[in-house]
Amino acid sequence: MGIKRITAANENLVSGRSRTEAQQYWAESHGKLVANNTGIQRYHHYFSLPEAYENEPKASYIGISMFWRTDLDVMFKQQIQPNVPANGTDDRQLFDRDPRWPTDDQHADIFGHENIIIDGAKTPSMVNVIVMVCRKPGLDHQDFFRHWTDVQVPLASKLPGLRRYIQCPVAVESIYRGSSTHDGWSEFWFDDYAAFQNAYKSPEWAAMEADGDTLFMKTKHYVIGREYVQKDESWKPRDYGSLSMSEDEIRARLLDQGYAALLQQVPDAPAKIKAAAAANKLGVWTEHHLVTQDESDIDARPSKKPNEAPTLG
Repeated sequence: MGIKRITAANENLVSGRSRTEAQQYWAESHGKLVANNTGIQRYHHYFSLPEAYENEPKASYIGISMFWRTDLDVMFKQQIQPNVPANGTDDRQLFDRDPRWPTDDQHADIFGHENIIIDGAKTPSMVNVIVMVCRKPGLDHQDFFRHWTDVQVPLASKLPGLRRYIQCPVAVESIYRGSSTHDGWSEFWFDDYAAFQNAYKSPEWAAMEADGDTLFMKTKHYVIGREYVQKDESWKPRDYGSLSMSEDEIRARLLDQGYAALLQQVPDAPAKIKAAAAANKLGVWTEHHLVTQDESDIDARPSKKPNEAPTLG
């Protein structure tokens, strides 16, 4: 039994990005920046499918980040590094962090014990239905966990088309530390979205839900999507092609991507980028964001406006 953490979010509504664009940015820019955290060993995403907003149950969040560790204390240290300003800044411009109440549609953050009930094989086309739950008032965690295991597991295991099933009750210690927004989550894996819909409309799902009404709060949160592996044991720091490029070639790419303001303010940026990459400190370099995590401390975004300066450090 290992420790997992999931963090869910919705897009920043004033960023100008569509839901799909926010998911793509999360995968290809923000996620790759966060992956440089040396405390993270395994890091996956699940992004809600468009169909999950058209049918029941509807997705609650555009996606989830999922992390694994063997120890809760280490997991608590496995945060987005607070000493790297680019991480926090990037988080706020990507996700809905508007200071309002309630915030339940903005984020979820759960530390859970991973219990693999059905250890079926995964394929890239499979759909993982992640259901985040809270226990009903009056249930203590011991009774809640016992019923979830003894009664819900046999019911859920009968779902038609279910290929893989994981139950993750909250790590109670995390609640005492002021973390975990829910009392756990379940993961249901199906061959595709149609197979999930077939299960969702089945008598077996109805029986599971009927029992769940005695256990869970009425409001549940969902992410329904495919797995995107951001980081695993084979991960290595990225150089984004910079080590095979000359400084002139780096300069040309920066200009093509709209980083002219960076070059105006930091003329030797190409050399700094190569040096950061050589030291495994090139945090991210995409058409959306450029970050070095060494002493050069570049944190720049492209702009087509000739006089618009980037944000540095």
